[in-house]
Amino acid sequence: MALESGSAIHILLVGPPASAKTMFLTSLMRHLENSYFADGSSSSKAGMIDYMFANSPRYLLIDEIDKMARKDQAFLLNLMETGIVSETKYGKTRDTKMETSVFATSNDIRNLSGPLQSRFFIVELEPYTHEQFYQITMRLLYGHANVAPLIADAVWNKSRDIRDCVKIGKMAKNISDVEFIIDNFFVKSGELYWINEGVK
Repeated sequence: MALESGSAIHILLVGPPASAKTMFLTSLMRHLENSYFADGSSSSKAGMIDYMFANSPRYLLIDEIDKMARKDQAFLLNLMETGIVSETKYGKTRDTKMETSVFATSNDIRNLSGPLQSRFFIVELEPYTHEQFYQITMRLLYGHANVAPLIADAVWNKSRDIRDCVKIGKMAKNISDVEFIIDNFFVKSGELYWINEGVK
């Protein structure tokens, strides 16, 4: 509906890590003409404004917008409310008006200012059910059918982060390997931590 609207629509996908939010944005980037993809963790206000002035994208796709610094998020307020992008530096001001829809993702909405949140139509993604988690793991580890079920169950009981399934799947060649990793490491917040030594 947002893509078919003739107006600028701003949508924020909020959900747990590894819930395919980035995949959704990259798919949009491939299929939408005049779109610009930005990684919130490495994008600056100055860089994005320069791109906006030079290209006037119809769609601005920002992955992990919650990782952008507040000062870098601020320029989006006017863009999303009025379509105006302005910048003042070295005593010179430039501004332009454009029809740009902002589609963004976020793991933690608390890192966004209230005014910025209010400009988005927020879509909250539900965490995976056990059955969904299991099916996704089977697909991601299709070449490791002998160990995928064990990995899926072990990670579900620890972090429930699908990325951990992929990490273990890349290392484990058989059930003994999986058991070794699970017994000697534990999965927490998307990273493997060595239990015995307490070293990440």
